[in-house]
Amino acid sequence: MPGFVVDLTSIMTCPHGGKVTFVPVGPPTVFVNGAAALTAADQITVVGCIAVSPCVKVQWANFGSALINGVPVMLQAPPTPPGPGGGACLGGPPVPPVLVAMQAAVVGT
Repeated sequence: MPGFVVDLTSIMTCPHGGKVTFVPVGPPTVFVNGAAALTAADQITVVGCIAVSPCVKVQWANFGSALINGVPVMLQAPPTPPGPGGGACLGGPPVPPVLVAMQAAVVGT
């Protein structure tokens, strides 16, 4: 499914107010407007979730056919934020993360 390329400047929270952080697995090699593009290999963690069973990570579900170092690029389907992110917060019952802001200039398929 086509979508906007997710990069390190994207701002996301869990539905309970926890902060989502992107953790690249290696040095960045592809940039979108100066920020590293994210891939299926990168980790997405959650800190500060106040739920009884707190969210601890996000499992992303939307990836493109374009590869970065052999790994699919992470995409967010339109419309642009704010709105639900293309994955699920894990730790408690799976719920979509809240995508607050992201770049909307570069689209992948």
